[in-house]
Amino acid sequence: MDHIDLIAARMEQARFERGIPVAELARRVGVDRKRLGRILNGERAMRADEFVRLCEELKLGLERFDPIRNTASRVID
Repeated sequence: MDHIDLIAARMEQARFERGIPVAELARRVGVDRKRLGRILNGERAMRADEFVRLCEELKLGLERFDPIRNTASRVID
């Protein structure tokens, strides 16, 4: 799994855990529903501004996407 797929999977997991439908999340962040669906399915990369708005809406800290920090925490845990 490459880094873009990992980001998409974590975003989709957060969306699912919060019970937010794709259409509602798209409305909240100002992105077309189809585009957001492709982003969350790992079919399309997201722009930096979309990434930031999604992180804010899903209440995800940027550290969740740091591959070095996440690798280190898996080794320690």
